[in-house]
Amino acid sequence: MIKKSDPEGGRLLYMKTILLVLFLLPFYALAQNSEALIQSGNAKAGEKNYTGAIADFSRAIQLDGNNSRIYYYRANAYSNLKDYRNAISDFTRSIELNPNYVMAWFYRGNAHAANHEPTDAIDDFDHAMAMNTPTAEMYHYRANAKSDAGDYDGAIADFNTAIKMSPNNADLYEYRGVAKANQGNHQGAIADYDVAARLQPNNSDLVFYRANSKASLGDFPGAIADYKRATTLNPRNADAFFYCANAEANLKQYDAAIADFKTAISINPRLPNIYKYLANALSHGSNIGSAASYFTDALKRDPNNAEIYLYDGIVKNNLGDQDAAMTDFNKSIKLNPKNADAYQTRADLRYDLKDYDGAKGDADTAIILDPKNSYAYLSRARVLLKLKDTVKALADADQSIKINPTNDYGLVVRGDIRTIMKKYPDALADYDKALRINSGNAETYLKRGAARLMAGDRTGSLQDYNKALTMDKGNVSMYSRAGQEMLDAEFYADVLPVYDFLLSKKPTESGYYINRGIAKQHTGNEQGALTDFNHAIDMDAVSGKALAQRASLQLQLKNYDASLQDVNKALLINENDDEAYFIRGNLYLEKKDYRNALSDYNTALFINLKNDKVVASRGYVESFLPDFKDRMNADFADAIKRQPNNARVYDLRGQAKFNTRDLTAAQDFDKAIALDARYAPAYLHRGLLKVSGANTSSACADFKKAFDLGMKEAQEQIRRYCK
Repeated sequence: MIKKSDPEGGRLLYMKTILLVLFLLPFYALAQNSEALIQSGNAKAGEKNYTGAIADFSRAIQLDGNNSRIYYYRANAYSNLKDYRNAISDFTRSIELNPNYVMAWFYRGNAHAANHEPTDAIDDFDHAMAMNTPTAEMYHYRANAKSDAGDYDGAIADFNTAIKMSPNNADLYEYRGVAKANQGNHQGAIADYDVAARLQPNNSDLVFYRANSKASLGDFPGAIADYKRATTLNPRNADAFFYCANAEANLKQYDAAIADFKTAISINPRLPNIYKYLANALSHGSNIGSAASYFTDALKRDPNNAEIYLYDGIVKNNLGDQDAAMTDFNKSIKLNPKNADAYQTRADLRYDLKDYDGAKGDADTAIILDPKNSYAYLSRARVLLKLKDTVKALADADQSIKINPTNDYGLVVRGDIRTIMKKYPDALADYDKALRINSGNAETYLKRGAARLMAGDRTGSLQDYNKALTMDKGNVSMYSRAGQEMLDAEFYADVLPVYDFLLSKKPTESGYYINRGIAKQHTGNEQGALTDFNHAIDMDAVSGKALAQRASLQLQLKNYDASLQDVNKALLINENDDEAYFIRGNLYLEKKDYRNALSDYNTALFINLKNDKVVASRGYVESFLPDFKDRMNADFADAIKRQPNNARVYDLRGQAKFNTRDLTAAQDFDKAIALDARYAPAYLHRGLLKVSGANTSSACADFKKAFDLGMKEAQEQIRRYCK
C-alpha cells in the first residue's frame, strides 16, 4: 500500500488521476457536442426547418452513433418531409438500439401507414400498445391502418374503444363514419358524422363525407345541402362541387349541375371524367343552344384538341344527333389514336346503332390501349351479349369489376348477364351489392325487380318496381318502362295508378289506354276496360293491338262473335301479330275448336318463338286431342324450362293432367299456389279436382279463396257445391 507521506507514491497517484481525466475528456466533450446538436436539431424541427434538423441530427449521429433518441428525432424529421422510407429506416435503427422505446414503435407504425403499408403499421401499433397502456390516440391510428387494410370491423372496434376514452374527439366520430361508409353502412356513417359536426361545425371535410353517404342512400336533396355547406366552408373543394353537380343531375336539376361542374373545372380541370359528366348535363339542360355551343366554341379556340371533339360528340349524341356525334368521335380518334376513352365511347355509339362488330372492334382497341379501362370491358361485354357469347361477356364483366370493384354500373351489367344466363341468385347478389354502393339508382331497382320476378320472388319484385317509381317520381320514361314490366308480370291492380299518371301527362298516347284497359280487364272492371280499348281505337282506328285486346275482353265476356270480328280485323292490319293469333287461339279453345286453336298457337310461335306463354297454352290444348300426349308433355317441359317460376304454367299443366286423368295434377296446382299465393285460377282448378274426388269441404275453401281473389267464375262453384 502506498502511503500519503511517500513523495514517489504521491506523484504516481497524481499522474494516474491526470491521465484518467485526460482520457475521459474527449467522451465528455463529444457527448456535450452531440447534445448541443440534438437541441439545435429539435429547435429547427420546431421551426419546421426539417432539412436543417436532419443535418444536425446526422452530425450528432456521427458523434454518438449508438444513441437511439437521435435516430428517433431524425426519423420524425424525415416523416415531416414525407420521406417515409428513410423515416422507417431510422425508426428501425432506434428500435434496434432500444427495443423498449414505445414511441419509436408507434411512430414507425405511423410512417408505415403513411407509406401505404397498413399491415406493417398494424404490427407496429400492436407492439407499441402491448408495451404500455394504450392511449386513445393509439387506438385511433391503429383503426385508421385497419381501415386502409380493408378491415373495417376491426377499425370500428378500435374507434369504439378510442371514443370511450375520448368521447369529445370529433376526429374519432368522423373516421369511424368513414369506416362505416366503406362497409356500406351509410346510415351509421351519417349518425357519426352528425356527432362530429356538432363537435366541429366548421369542419368542411366531415360535412363533405356526410354528403357522400347521403348521396349513396339516394337522399340527393340532403346531399346537396351538405355539399353546399362544404363548399361554403371550403370554396376550393373541387370534389365537393363535382359531387354536388352529380347529385343535382340525379334530381334532373341540370342547370344547377352545369354551373357546379363548371366551378369544379375552374378549380381543378383535371378531375377524372368531369368533362364527360358536364357534357351529359349540358345535353339535358334547359339551354339547348348553350349545350350545343359549349364545346363547339371551345373547338374554335382549339381546333385540334382531340378531347374537345370527344366531349362535343357526347353532347351531340345525347341530343340525338348520332351522325354528328360519330363525326366528332372519328375526328377525336384521328387527332389522338391512342385515347382509349374515345374508342370506348365510340363503341357505345356503335352499339346503339346496332353495329356490333364495329362496337366490338372499338372496345378491343380501347382495352389494348388501356388494359385498366374498366368501362371498355363493360362496353365489350354488352356487345358480346348481343352476339350471344354470354361466357365471354361474363368474363369481361368480371374483369371490369376486378379493376374497379366499387363501380355499381359494372355490377349491374354483370347482373344483367347473369339474369340472361338464368343465374338468378348470382344476378341478385350483384344487384344487391350495386345498391349498397349506390342505393339512389332507380334503374338498378328496376332491373332487380325483373330478376326477382324471374327467380319467383313476386313480393320482392313488386317492392323493387314500386321503389324505382318512388325514386324517379314523375319521370314519364321510368313510369312507362316500369308500367310495361309490371303489366307483363300481371301486377294488374298495382299498375293501374301508373297508367293513370301516364295518361295525365300524355292523354293522346293510345298505347297507355290499351295497357290500362288490360289492367282493368284483369281486375274485374270489364266496362272500364272496354271504355279504354274503345278510346284507343277511336284515337287510332288501325291499332291492331287495341283491336286484339278488345277481342280478348269480348272473349272474357263470352261475346264470341264480337271477339272473332275484332281479332280478324287486327290480323288484317298486321298478319304477323303473334299476340292476335294467341288471342284467336284462346277463342277457338273456349269454343272447343281444338284443331284451329292448335293451328293459331303454332302460327303465333312460328312468328315469335320467344312468346313463352303460347307454349303452355299449346300444351293445354293438346290435352284435348287424341294421340297428342307426348307433344303435350314436351310442350309443358319446354314451358317450365322457359318459365320455371310461372304459376300459370303449372296451373295449365295441372288442368291438362286432369283432362288426361293423370292423378299428379294436384301437385301442379299446389306448385302454382306455392309460386304465387294470389293466383286465383289455381285455387279454382284445385277445387274442381277435389270435387271430382269427393273432397267437397276442402274444395269449398279453394273456391272461396279464388272468389276472394277476384275470380267471378268461382261463385258458380260455390253455389253448386258449398251449401
